[in-house]
Amino acid sequence: METADLLWTELHNLFEQDDGSLPEVRVNYVDGNAAASGYQMLRNEAVKIVSERPYFWSNVRNQEEAVDSVPNAAALVVSGEAAPFHVVLGGIQSGGVAIPHIGVLVFPDQLALDYRMGRGWNAEVLSAFFGLLANLTALDEDSSLTLEDGVSSDIADKFQRCWSEYQSRKVG
Repeated sequence: METADLLWTELHNLFEQDDGSLPEVRVNYVDGNAAASGYQMLRNEAVKIVSERPYFWSNVRNQEEAVDSVPNAAALVVSGEAAPFHVVLGGIQSGGVAIPHIGVLVFPDQLALDYRMGRGWNAEVLSAFFGLLANLTALDEDSSLTLEDGVSSDIADKFQRCWSEYQSRKVG
C-alpha cells in the first residue's frame, strides 16, 4: 500500500469530517532554537497570514506587536521576550501539494499545529502534511510528535505507529 493511502486509511477520522474541532499536532523540541527555526520555516512557506489579528505580546515593551514587525517573533518567545502566540498561515505547500490553513501556536519548546478538519483533506494532502512534519522534526534530532492532550490512547498510538511507518518509508 502506498504511504499516502496507508496514512489516510489509518488516520482519515482525524482529518476527513469537520466536527468543529481544531485538533493539534505538537512538534516538541529539546532545542528551543528549533522552535524558532520551525516557525520561520512555516512563515517563509506560507503565502499569507490568515489570522485577523496576527499579534504577539511583547514582554519587553509590555504591548501587542504585529507578528511580522520583527524578523522572527518565535525567537522572541524562545528568549522569553514575548509571550506564546498563535497565527493561522495559508498557502503552505509540501512536496508541491497545498495544505489547508494551518494554525501555529508558538511555545519556547514546541509548535502546536492546528487545522480545520473536512474539506481540503485527502490522502495526498495528509501525506504532504506528514512531509511538513518531517521537515519540522528534522530541525532537532531529539524532537518528537504528539497529539493534543485528551486524545484517546488508541488514537495517539495509531498516530505514532503511522508516524513511525512514514519515517521508515521515507528513510528506507
